[in-house]
Amino acid sequence: MGVMDPYLVPEDVDRALAALGLVAVAPAGPEGGGWLAASRDDASRYVELHVLPAVLDDELARRLDVLRAVRHPHLSQLLDATEIAPGRVALLVEHVPGLTVAELRAARVALTDGEGVTLAVPVLQALTALHDAGLVHGPVTASSVVVRPDGRPVLVDLRGAVLGTGSVDGDVRRWLSTVIAQLPAADVDRLVVPPGGRSLRELLEDALRADVDVPTLVAACFEVADPEALHLPDAGTLAGADLARAAGRRALPARPATRAPRGARTWAVAAGGALALAVGGWGVSHRTAGAVERPDPVAAAVALSHARSEVIGAGEVAALDDVEVPGGPAHRADVDLLSSFQGRSVEGLDIAVRSATPASDPGRADAARVEVRSAVTSHVVVDPDGTRTRVPASPESVVVLELRWTDQGWRVWKVSPS
Repeated sequence: MGVMDPYLVPEDVDRALAALGLVAVAPAGPEGGGWLAASRDDASRYVELHVLPAVLDDELARRLDVLRAVRHPHLSQLLDATEIAPGRVALLVEHVPGLTVAELRAARVALTDGEGVTLAVPVLQALTALHDAGLVHGPVTASSVVVRPDGRPVLVDLRGAVLGTGSVDGDVRRWLSTVIAQLPAADVDRLVVPPGGRSLRELLEDALRADVDVPTLVAACFEVADPEALHLPDAGTLAGADLARAAGRRALPARPATRAPRGARTWAVAAGGALALAVGGWGVSHRTAGAVERPDPVAAAVALSHARSEVIGAGEVAALDDVEVPGGPAHRADVDLLSSFQGRSVEGLDIAVRSATPASDPGRADAARVEVRSAVTSHVVVDPDGTRTRVPASPESVVVLELRWTDQGWRVWKVSPS
């Protein structure tokens, strides 16, 4: 992907990206209100920069601190933030590849109820993670959520959470309204729902007329329909959507990096200034400038927990090497676990991380310990003969992940009770 026309990138944005060794390559973010940026040293690594019209006062800084600590597999991660000009705050945000729900819906028919559950529930859980941290999101639109190529929805718009607009009830209600708009129209809905049955549309519309209790609503969603993988458009349609987003861009040679003014507030960047996106992100802070040698192990623990659930669900023993240290205690236990499946497969398995915090020092420089509070989501076990058994969500548990630093980034070495 080429570099954006420099005249389309505001000067303060260009300076901020250049200070990180990054260059803008395309519009990005909710409603295209930001920039997709790549490392000058590794054009395959991306991050997004979103600009807010705001003053970085103590209250905004507090919300940034809180938001950066929120980890959830269905919420994009705030990596860093800084004031790039008076009244302009830039958010450095994890880039989530895929189509927004608005783009997805424009390229296909309405969602089935099973797909609607797959879309609605994870984002409700991501909103709950924000609410539990004392934050609100503001309107959750079809442009606020990206569906990754693997079908996982991710809430990517962090602007409202930083600005503090919205309310807990308003966040949930706006998202329910957005999901309803992706479902079959009411007259079609009545034709496909079996007699005496209840559709997801009816459930969500009833929820809008009552006091919304998210845990109760989530349980009711699973009673209405089993989650189904979101059907993504074919490769041709996806390519067309990408070309549409790229319209008006033209590749230009990279110009020399500009320097931030002397004395300007700088970003906290990874060693060497390159985009060092190992598992779990950068581990940077808008409070602290200077180099960090390794990505944040707390963020890595969250990412690795989710990645492990995907590997277990896929039943791919070889893929465990991307999550755990080969031959380590955690790796051996999961190899045994997958061997015990005996032809069974798992659908819809995920690990919902409620919190992750540093634990005691492991006593070695290449290791870190992170306490993770999580629960295994409801999922379906499929027997070799096709029999499907739904397994309810597990109670919340707390474990300590011991991570080891490897040439491939952080990997899990051992899992212990807290």
